[in-house]
Amino acid sequence: MAIIYSMTGFASEKMQFEKSEIACELRSLNSRYLEIYTKFPNNFRELEDRAKDIIRKNVHRGKINCAITLTSQDQVLQNLQINPGTVNMYKSLFEDIRDEVGIDSPVQLSDLLQFKEIFVAAEEDDANDEMMDAICNLLLKTLNQLNETRSKEGANLKRDLEERLATIGKLVGEVGELSKGNAKTEFDKQYRRLLNMIDENKIDRNRLEMELALISDRVDISEELVRMMSHLELFQKTLDAGSPTGKKLNFILQEMHREANTMSTKNTLIEISHRVVTVKEEVERMREQVQNIE
Repeated sequence: MAIIYSMTGFASEKMQFEKSEIACELRSLNSRYLEIYTKFPNNFRELEDRAKDIIRKNVHRGKINCAITLTSQDQVLQNLQINPGTVNMYKSLFEDIRDEVGIDSPVQLSDLLQFKEIFVAAEEDDANDEMMDAICNLLLKTLNQLNETRSKEGANLKRDLEERLATIGKLVGEVGELSKGNAKTEFDKQYRRLLNMIDENKIDRNRLEMELALISDRVDISEELVRMMSHLELFQKTLDAGSPTGKKLNFILQEMHREANTMSTKNTLIEISHRVVTVKEEVERMREQVQNIE
């Protein structure tokens, strides 16, 4: 069975690698296209292109934020070093202040520790091939989790869309029944109006019937009904085909909305108007839902 994916989701996974813990976090949001944003440690920069290729193979549409973090067990010792130049600068400043105000006590270590600038981050070693492979495997595992959550939300969206599709189908069927005699009814109504306004003996009957036939034809919505039913069938088939399908579903809904507008414009029966209004409302709700589908 084909799967419908929502474009929104979240997933995170962790793993131990030697003395470090590696975490991967993925967030996906709605977008017209596939957008991938990565946030990796500096020593993993060369992994970004590889990670983006993996994401492209598993996600077709949406804004994807991918973050990789590395936490080492001896991180503080590994990543911080003393900045000798800054230390000596502050020490010299303290000594000048001490001499200026006549203080005899020497400069203390606690005085220097107030300034974070005395520490600098050590240069990190580039990730080796074994670590790169481990991160890619972690990314794949996280992507599988992300797609699982997206598919669950997608199933909910599909169910809601199918319910609304059935509602529209029922309403369109009712409109079809109500409109069967609408053209003739409109013809008779206009003919009677003219008879009340004009002396029947002065009417060119052939010309009158031709003009009234044109008027009555303008209220005929049979073609719009046929196209609407065709759009409903295509929408269901597209849903059943599975993702990526969001863009196509949106195009179909645009056509459905256009047909509903035309029916609304041409119709003269209040019973039909009420149903067409409901159809348009359902189409609008479906368009909102489809914006979430990959």
